[in-house]
Amino acid sequence: MKTIVHISCDFPDPIVSAKTQGVISFVDSTAGFRHVVYSLNRANWRSNLVALDFAPDRTAIAYGAPPKGLMLETRLAPVADYIRADLAKKGIAPDLFHAHKLTVEGLLAHRLAGELGVPYIANIWGDTDIKFIAARKDMAAKWRAIMQGAQRLLPCAPWTAERFIADHGLDPARVEVMMPIVKQEEVLPPVVTGEARIVTLFNLDQHKRKNLKGLLDAVVEQRRSEPRLTLDIWGRGDANTLCDIDTMIASRNALDYIRLKGPLPQGAFESTLNGYTAFAMPTLRETFGMVFVEALLCGLPVLHTRGWGIDGVYPDDTIGYAWEHGDQADIAKGLAYLIANEARLKGNLAAMAGEGAFDRHKRAVIVAQYRRILDEATGGASAPQPVAAPALAH
Repeated sequence: MKTIVHISCDFPDPIVSAKTQGVISFVDSTAGFRHVVYSLNRANWRSNLVALDFAPDRTAIAYGAPPKGLMLETRLAPVADYIRADLAKKGIAPDLFHAHKLTVEGLLAHRLAGELGVPYIANIWGDTDIKFIAARKDMAAKWRAIMQGAQRLLPCAPWTAERFIADHGLDPARVEVMMPIVKQEEVLPPVVTGEARIVTLFNLDQHKRKNLKGLLDAVVEQRRSEPRLTLDIWGRGDANTLCDIDTMIASRNALDYIRLKGPLPQGAFESTLNGYTAFAMPTLRETFGMVFVEALLCGLPVLHTRGWGIDGVYPDDTIGYAWEHGDQADIAKGLAYLIANEARLKGNLAAMAGEGAFDRHKRAVIVAQYRRILDEATGGASAPQPVAAPALAH
């Protein structure tokens, strides 16, 4: 059995249990490998390291480092030392390191793989990795070495692959888009409402990054020519966030048609979204945005951001509207487009579902792709060769 050592900042552990389920979904779905996980948690302005074994082959690490990538490589050196010593102490011989982000985790995998003489693969997490690379231009040679040394680079969206290939001269043969696993499997038939009911859904504490202000302004603007227009805002947020958003809506005199709804009821995600005209989330920066895919599977056209998120997964004019990042007026134009073209866009989604275009988001398809990547990277076969994931549309 091949041993994969995962280094991730996004694996739920006793230090931070409410992390995204993305990495754990891949680990738990690929039996036939031994998955050893080191889950990283940065503590601001500390200098020590604390490690907790919380399950077989699962270790949570709290390490001290300043924010914003300051002293990044210096403060990660003790983490690399710890992981190497821990592997030796436990008698674990890795066949492959998987860094679940190019920066931070990639620094560790690059060093450890070189010291132990094994290969590594790395995800490219668009938003975060772009920010780190831009912020630490002094580490350009190191970033280049990490990208050149990886056996496979795995961006989660087409725009990320295209941008990194162009910006860093990567060999396209070593770059493979691998999308996140979404919770939803069922594809709902679209329902044409003939109305102007827009919905958005996200962690409300991130409303600035999700550009809620821009969406509110666009709804108010478009309401002048479309008096039926409403916006429902679903999602969780803390008390301060809820008060802030309520104030934003009230200051626009829009409380009667922009509604703060709170968390979606348990088990009501698909049925609730299916009844809206369209989904809109004009984020300023977005690595992927699984909620866009989930909205499409619920039969909703989407307003998303050109050059970010799901851009490039499907043709824009087929699934909705891609607003031009930075052009706030384009958001209102996008809302008008979604409302006016609801029937055609939902007809497109129904046809795509019938043709199996959304099968690429099924857990089994993505897991089969990941298993193939692991098999190729380790030079062995953990299971019969799976069918490759469907090609992405451009």
